Amino acid sequence: MLPWAIHMDQKWNGGTNNGISRLASCANTYATQNFQPVWYQGPPITNGLEATNLAMDQFTQLIRDNGFRLASPAKIDYQIPSPVTSSTIRGETSFSQTRVPLSFVINPTQLDRIDISPITLSGSMFHAWLHRSGFQDPKTTSYFISEAPMCVMRGYQAKVSAASDASFYQFFD
Repeated sequence: MLPWAIHMDQKWNGGTNNGISRLASCANTYATQNFQPVWYQGPPITNGLEATNLAMDQFTQLIRDNGFRLASPAKIDYQIPSPVTSSTIRGETSFSQTRVPLSFVINPTQLDRIDISPITLSGSMFHAWLHRSGFQDPKTTSYFISEAPMCVMRGYQAKVSAASDASFYQFFD
């Protein structure tokens, strides 16, 4: 929820709705593919800034739908994947724009690891919720659904060669 709240605060820019969030700026720098959710029918989304704004507006819709009980109750399930993977939080891709529960599955063995930071878990949850918002991915770099959560995991900082993309998206579903 925190990446969404920070994005909205920075985008709304004191009520003017003309700001660019650090998340949107970061995603715009690194994301070059798959900017649209599967249900999207509007004009083509061509960059990470537009994709971030669309994703955060969609997340707002899902929060609303879940809060007003327009969606099935959200569930957080715990399941150790078989075979065992490094995935932390998994969300199924939704093919609907509305009434989608914010459900996901947590790998409890990963939560016990002290080397996985809360910000890494936040990025993993954000990735799962982007799936719930309709985004798909091949778990590789340059895709919006991978780059935006990696921006969260890096604290919106630039990429550095010491931390490969694979070191981040190993935690994605």
